[in-house]
Amino acid sequence: MPAPVIAIGLDALAPGLLEAWTAEGKLPTLATLMRQSLYARQRNFSLYRTENSWLTLLHGCSAETSHEWGHQDYEEGSYEFTERAAYEFKHYQPFYALGDRKRVAVFDVPLTGLVEGVNGVQVLGWGTEVNQILRESSPPDLMTRMIERHGRHPLYDTITNADDGSETLSYRIPCLYDMDILRSIRDKLIAAVHQRTAMIRDLMRQERWDFLMAIYAEIHTAGHMFWHLSQPHPLHETMRPQAGSDFLLDILQAIDADLAVLIDEMPDDTQLFLFSPHGMQANSIDLYSMFFLPELLYRWSTGEAAFIGQAAGGDVPSHRVDFRRHWSQEVWDLRSAHGDTILESPAEQEARHDPLDWDPGNWFRHAWPMMRAFTMPGYSEGLIRVNVAGRDGPDGVDPADFDAICREIEQLVSEIVDPRTGQPVAQQVVRVRNTPWEDTVDRSPADLMVLWRDDLTADSVEHPRLGQIGPIPYFRSGGHATEGFVIARGPGFKPGLRVDGISTPDVTATILDRLGVGIPDHIDGRPIA
Repeated sequence: MPAPVIAIGLDALAPGLLEAWTAEGKLPTLATLMRQSLYARQRNFSLYRTENSWLTLLHGCSAETSHEWGHQDYEEGSYEFTERAAYEFKHYQPFYALGDRKRVAVFDVPLTGLVEGVNGVQVLGWGTEVNQILRESSPPDLMTRMIERHGRHPLYDTITNADDGSETLSYRIPCLYDMDILRSIRDKLIAAVHQRTAMIRDLMRQERWDFLMAIYAEIHTAGHMFWHLSQPHPLHETMRPQAGSDFLLDILQAIDADLAVLIDEMPDDTQLFLFSPHGMQANSIDLYSMFFLPELLYRWSTGEAAFIGQAAGGDVPSHRVDFRRHWSQEVWDLRSAHGDTILESPAEQEARHDPLDWDPGNWFRHAWPMMRAFTMPGYSEGLIRVNVAGRDGPDGVDPADFDAICREIEQLVSEIVDPRTGQPVAQQVVRVRNTPWEDTVDRSPADLMVLWRDDLTADSVEHPRLGQIGPIPYFRSGGHATEGFVIARGPGFKPGLRVDGISTPDVTATILDRLGVGIPDHIDGRPIA
C-alpha cells in the first residue's frame, strides 16, 4: 500500500519567524520536524500576492498561465465590481482533484468551494482567513456533523444564508488600538486552534487517506491583527508593553503543541509536508491601495478632495493611539464636505450586503464614471482602471489618449512620498495592457498595477501638487508577503537539508510526485529532489 501523504498548511506564517522561534526553542515540535526534514523557503508571485497566493499552489502555476486573477470580477460597461467567496477554477481544477486514482480529504483550504473530481471528502469554510467564507462540505451533511462534535469557529459571528441554502461567514476586523478586544481575539484564536486540531484528528481517523490536506488559518489572522505587538512596526513600542505577551507567538505555540498530537497519530510511513505559500510582514499595502491611491486618483481626476488633508509641505501630526472604533468608521469621519456628497457610506454598502463595505476605495464607486481613472478594490497591489469611453461606460477618456493617460498616472504615482521621511512609497508601476482593448478576458481587469515598497509602513502620503492624504489609523498591522516555506519529511527528503530557489508551484509538483500521479502540463514547478 502506498505511503499516505499529509499536507498541513500554516497559513501565512512568515518563514523568518519560523526560523527564529524554532532556533530559540520556542516551537519544539516544529524545531524537531525541521531537523528531521528538508526545509526551504518558497517564493510565490509578486502580482496579486494576496488574491492569488493560494491559487498559485492549487493550480501550480502563475495567474498568467491560469488566466485567473483572484476572486473579484469587474464588468465592463457597467462599473460593476463584485467579490466572490471562492475561486472559480475556470480553466484548471485544484491539484487534489485526482478522480478515482486517490482517496482524498481536504479541510479548510482558503477561498475554495466544492469541486468535481475529489474521491473523498471536502470540508470547506469552517473558518478560513478571508473576508467572506463559503461554508460547504461533501458529503453535504459532513460539516453539520463536524460542527455538532467540535463546535463553530469562535471568531466568525456573522452568518449570511443564501437562497441556495449555502452559508457565508465573516467577522469584523477589530481595532488594532483596543487591547481588550485584541486580547479577546487572541483567546478565541487559541480556542479555534484546538477545535481545528480535533477536527483534523477526526478526519485522520475516518480512514487511511492517500492524501489529506488541512489548513490552520489562525496564524494568518494573528499575523494581520498582532504584528505590531510582536514585530517592528510604528505602533510596536507604544502598544507592545500593554499586551503582556507576544500574541502572535501565543497562537503559534498553541499550533506547535497540537501538531505534536497530530504527528503522533499519523501512520509511521506518512510523507509529511508543512507549508505556507506566502508569509507576513509589516503591512505596506492596505493603507496605500485601499485609501491613499483612490483619494489621489480622485483629486487628480476632479481637482477636489474627498478626504481632508493639508497642503504639501505641511507638518504631519504625530501618531495617535486613542482609536477605538472599527477602522472604516474612523476613516469615514475624515471625509471632507465635498466627500460627503459623492462618497457612498459604509453603512449604505453594508445595508445592501456589499462585502467590501469596509474598504474606502469601494466608497468611490458612484464617482468612477466621472473620473479619468479609479482604483478597483483589492488586497495587494494598487489596481488602476482607466475610465475609457466606450469600454467602461459612455463617458470617460478618449481611447486614443489611453497611452498618454497611463504615462501620466505612472508619473503621478512616482511622485507620492511618505511626508515623515520623504521616501517614495511606490516601487514600480506595471503596465498590464498597451491599448484599452487588449486581452480584456484573460488578463487582470486592471490597466496598471502599483507595486508598493515593502519597507515603508506610512500612515500618510504626500503629492507635491495634490497635497497630503492622511494621516489615518492603521488597519491591519501585518500584511501579505510573497515568501513562504515548506518542510518535507519522508523517504527521499534528506533530514536537515536546506534548499534554495524553490517556487510555490514546485511544492505543488512535489506533492503530486509523492502521490505517484502524473504532473499536468500547466504546472510550472518541478519536484523538489
